[in-house]
Parts: sequence; C-alpha cells; structure tokens
Amino acid sequence: MTWQPGRPVLSASDRVDWQAWRKARKLEQQRHRRGRHPRIDYYPSEDVLALIRERTHGRVGGDQSSVIDELVRMAFRNKIGRFRNGGQG
Repeated sequence: MTWQPGRPVLSASDRVDWQAWRKARKLEQQRHRRGRHPRIDYYPSEDVLALIRERTHGRVGGDQSSVIDELVRMAFRNKIGRFRNGGQG
C-alpha cells in the first residue's frame, strides 16, 4: 500500500489503497458500534406498533428506538413501583 491516511489521493493506485483503507475503517467502526449498542430484532404486534407510531415524531427523541426505550422504562418504573408498594407484579 503506497497511500497513507491523511495524504491526498493522487493516482489510481492511491484511490484503490484509499478505498481499501476506507472499507476496513468502516468495518472496524461498525464492530465497535455494535459492541456498544447490541441490535435487538423486534417485531411488535399491531397494537404495540400503533402505540409506537403515535409517539414517533420528527424531533430529537422521537425516533422509534427512543420511543421503544421510553416505553420500556415506563413499564419498568410501573412494575418496580408496584413491587415497592407491596403489590403482586
């Protein structure tokens, strides 16, 4: 490899080297990201999907992942509250 990161891409050989470096870098970043944020495949039922969609909006925190996170947190807080109050689950 003749091209080095931070150097300009001047020749066809440099471009091939740059593309190989770029691909390897993207794969490494993806492995790092997936190590921190595990993916969970989830297919909600129709009623839950409707609940998610009614809370999804075009602002920060309104994407589907954030909505699902908040719904899980709300359910967990509700369940913990019942346990603390002596309820049955």
